[in-house]
Amino acid sequence: MSVPADETVGDLPVRDVGLTLAGIGGLQESSTTQNVKARQAVSRISRKELEDRFLRLRDENILLKQHANKQEEKIKRNEISGFRREIT
Repeated sequence: MSVPADETVGDLPVRDVGLTLAGIGGLQESSTTQNVKARQAVSRISRKELEDRFLRLRDENILLKQHANKQEEKIKRNEISGFRREIT
Protein backbone atom coordinates (compact mmCIF):
# COMPACT_ATOMS: atom_id res chain seq x y z
CA MET A 1 0.00 0.00 0.00
CA SER A 2 1.48 3.31 -1.03
CA VAL A 3 1.09 6.47 0.99
CA PRO A 4 -0.48 9.31 -1.01
CA ALA A 5 1.96 12.10 -1.74
CA ASP A 6 1.37 15.49 -0.19
CA GLU A 7 0.28 17.95 -2.88
CA THR A 8 2.39 20.72 -1.34
CA VAL A 9 5.67 18.79 -1.19
CA GLY A 10 7.08 20.37 -4.34
CA ASP A 11 6.02 23.91 -3.47
CA LEU A 12 8.92 25.02 -1.28
CA PRO A 13 12.63 24.36 -1.27
CA VAL A 14 14.08 23.01 1.94
CA ARG A 15 16.69 25.25 3.49
CA ASP A 16 19.63 23.60 5.20
CA VAL A 17 20.77 25.85 8.02
CA GLY A 18 23.66 23.64 9.12
CA LEU A 19 24.99 23.24 12.63
CA THR A 20 24.80 26.02 15.17
CA LEU A 21 27.06 26.45 18.16
CA ALA A 22 24.23 25.33 20.41
CA GLY A 23 23.79 22.17 18.34
CA ILE A 24 27.42 21.09 18.72
CA GLY A 25 26.99 20.36 22.39
CA GLY A 26 27.35 23.17 24.84
CA LEU A 27 29.69 25.43 22.93
CA GLN A 28 27.52 28.49 23.44
CA GLU A 29 28.89 31.99 23.49
CA SER A 30 27.39 34.66 25.66
CA SER A 31 24.65 36.72 24.05
CA THR A 32 26.81 39.84 24.32
CA THR A 33 29.63 38.18 22.37
CA GLN A 34 27.20 36.93 19.74
CA ASN A 35 25.68 40.42 19.46
CA VAL A 36 29.09 42.06 18.97
CA LYS A 37 30.09 39.52 16.31
CA ALA A 38 26.77 39.96 14.51
CA ARG A 39 27.17 43.75 14.48
CA GLN A 40 30.70 43.43 13.12
CA ALA A 41 29.52 41.08 10.38
CA VAL A 42 26.64 43.38 9.42
CA SER A 43 28.89 46.44 9.32
CA ARG A 44 31.03 44.78 6.64
CA ILE A 45 28.07 44.29 4.29
CA SER A 46 26.78 47.04 2.02
CA ARG A 47 23.33 48.49 2.60
CA LYS A 48 22.14 47.19 -0.77
CA GLU A 49 23.24 43.65 0.07
CA LEU A 50 21.53 43.87 3.49
CA GLU A 51 18.31 45.07 1.88
CA ASP A 52 18.47 42.24 -0.67
CA ARG A 53 19.02 39.65 2.07
CA PHE A 54 16.19 41.11 4.14
CA LEU A 55 13.75 41.03 1.23
CA ARG A 56 14.80 37.47 0.32
CA LEU A 57 14.27 36.30 3.91
CA ARG A 58 10.94 38.12 4.14
CA ASP A 59 9.73 36.48 0.93
CA GLU A 60 10.91 33.09 2.15
CA ASN A 61 9.09 33.65 5.44
CA ILE A 62 5.87 34.52 3.61
CA LEU A 63 6.14 31.35 1.51
CA LEU A 64 6.77 29.23 4.58
CA LYS A 65 3.74 30.72 6.34
CA GLN A 66 1.58 30.00 3.30
CA HIS A 67 2.87 26.43 3.20
CA ALA A 68 2.16 25.98 6.92
CA ASN A 69 -1.37 27.31 6.45
CA LYS A 70 -1.97 24.85 3.58
CA GLN A 71 -0.74 22.01 5.76
CA GLU A 72 -3.00 23.08 8.65
CA GLU A 73 -6.01 23.27 6.34
CA LYS A 74 -5.22 19.81 5.00
CA ILE A 75 -4.98 18.44 8.54
CA LYS A 76 -8.33 20.03 9.42
CA ARG A 77 -9.96 18.50 6.32
CA ASN A 78 -8.54 15.08 7.19
CA GLU A 79 -9.77 15.36 10.78
CA ILE A 80 -13.25 16.34 9.62
CA SER A 81 -13.45 13.52 7.07
CA GLY A 82 -12.22 11.05 9.70
CA PHE A 83 -14.85 12.30 12.14
CA ARG A 84 -17.56 11.88 9.49
CA ARG A 85 -16.45 8.27 8.86
CA GLU A 86 -16.72 7.52 12.58
CA ILE A 87 -20.29 8.84 12.72
CA THR A 88 -21.55 6.77 9.78
